[in-house]
Amino acid sequence: MSGTMPLPAALKCWAEQRIGPVVSVRDASHGWDRSRVWDLEGERGAHHYLKVSPSVKFFTREGRSYRHIVPALGHTRAPRLIDSRAQDLALLLTAVSGAPAKELGLDAAQWRTVHQQAGALCARLHDAGPLDHGDRVEAEASLSAAADGAEKYLARAGDRLNQDEQQLIRDHAARLRRLLLLVSPVRALRDMPVPPAHLRAVRP
Repeated sequence: MSGTMPLPAALKCWAEQRIGPVVSVRDASHGWDRSRVWDLEGERGAHHYLKVSPSVKFFTREGRSYRHIVPALGHTRAPRLIDSRAQDLALLLTAVSGAPAKELGLDAAQWRTVHQQAGALCARLHDAGPLDHGDRVEAEASLSAAADGAEKYLARAGDRLNQDEQQLIRDHAARLRRLLLLVSPVRALRDMPVPPAHLRAVRP
């Protein structure tokens, strides 16, 4: 994001009602034009993050993630949602220690460890409970995008992956496509409305 984005006074007041007085505000937005994130420092040095989502879709998705998925992952592995403000698409979050993996200068072996840890966390998402209809549709779209994006990411990886590893990725992409072919008809049948009782077939 170019320049520094000031924190709106109304949002600062809202945050202080929940975490106490804020003595310092730092623009912590990422490097894209729709990112709006601020690091809030309290009187005792505690830090929180206030984030304004770029759209209702992102706000809804992130809110659900923090409320229902983060508990399954464990609160030490992700920020905790303190409160949200729908009219401003704002989320108030705790800070967590650590740094983004891409900023650590990891070698190939360390990246494999990161991906293994990410896979283990993804496996725990099954403990988060069933998805509702809207989330399920979005999840299926994400699977489709992942399968379609396999070649793009293989091109980015370049010679970091050998031929067997590249083929493994292609095989997984093919499995995702087959899974979608199986899931979509099942969802369509499940979502069909139940006909009125007088229209149902009656067994003699």
